[in-house]
Amino acid sequence: MVSEDDRILEYLDREGASSWWEVAHDLHLQQRLVRTWLRVLAKAGWITSHDRGDLDDYWSITTWGAGYLDGHVNADLVRPLPALRPSYATRPEEWTGF
Repeated sequence: MVSEDDRILEYLDREGASSWWEVAHDLHLQQRLVRTWLRVLAKAGWITSHDRGDLDDYWSITTWGAGYLDGHVNADLVRPLPALRPSYATRPEEWTGF
């Protein structure tokens, strides 16, 4: 966890469900980085996304995220799962045989 992660979690805890744009604007952070941090925090289970169709998703803090802010959850013990490699970035099967 870095300080920006803490700031995002505290913002979502204080303001409730918000779009990535609102988070970036209110915390004066780069929009591209906020979207990346939100995805990583979601993969770790600290926040969750609420689909709004064609509009930007809303993000809200989960029980785990609130527990972290309260000091009940150790962030060092929670790791986000890595994403699977996309099919266009993998080698064909014939390349894997040595």
